[in-house]
Amino acid sequence: VTKINTETKTITAIDETDPTSSKTLTATYDHLIIAVGAEPMKPPIPGIDRPGLFALRNLQDMDAIVEWIEKIPDECTTCHGNGVNGEDDTKKHAVIAGAGFVGLEMMEQLMRRGFEVTVVEMLPQILGPVDVEMAAIVEKDIIRKGVNLVTGDGINAFLPNGDETVNGGGVTSTVVELKSGKKLAPAQLTILGMGVKPDTKIVQDAGIKCTPRGHIVVDDYMRTSVENVWAAGDAVEIGNPIAGTDEKWVVPLAGPANRQGRMIADNIYGMSRKYKG
Repeated sequence: VTKINTETKTITAIDETDPTSSKTLTATYDHLIIAVGAEPMKPPIPGIDRPGLFALRNLQDMDAIVEWIEKIPDECTTCHGNGVNGEDDTKKHAVIAGAGFVGLEMMEQLMRRGFEVTVVEMLPQILGPVDVEMAAIVEKDIIRKGVNLVTGDGINAFLPNGDETVNGGGVTSTVVELKSGKKLAPAQLTILGMGVKPDTKIVQDAGIKCTPRGHIVVDDYMRTSVENVWAAGDAVEIGNPIAGTDEKWVVPLAGPANRQGRMIADNIYGMSRKYKG
């Protein structure tokens, strides 16, 4: 979708059935449900566009990560003498930049694929929305399982390794330099999980009310500022059930998005269901 017109109740979209064509389609609506989601944040860190660094938003991103992983040999000659734990190991190494929900899920899956994994989080704890005491339990568990966890230290740069390719396989290694000056062992894969931002440009262009940070403003029934236009998912700001519904927060997770979508469907069909967080 490239445009929303709330006056004519139409949306304009690119016809993706023919990738070679720039043809657009226009459709009318009685009710419009916006679920544009969020996009990964990509801060201006030197080297962030190096090969082997990936953000994860959709299946296409996942396919690109898997394709890259399949190029990495089981043993990495460029890691020799630079093991994750200061040892002389040659095990392939991945760095996860950001210890949110997506970052920790990627950590788990990469360990299953045989990687040494280092997780870097600039906050003093993992899982920022979680209480410190709860985060500490998870931290102890992942360290016990062999993860190299770095908290309270941000990333300063993504640097090239001395030998740019791994075993001549066309896979480059990256040395992550931290704000503290410490350099991590060369990584053949880096996942950027530094948070997300709402992908709401077309929503704002349509005149639908959004917060200064770009999140869509909705009421307890998931209605936007425009009649018959609803919104759900990562791009909406909702009431905080812990602090009280007058306090707002953002929960970019699949579970809440799914529940919001079901409630919108019920409300369109005449029910009166409030989203309580």
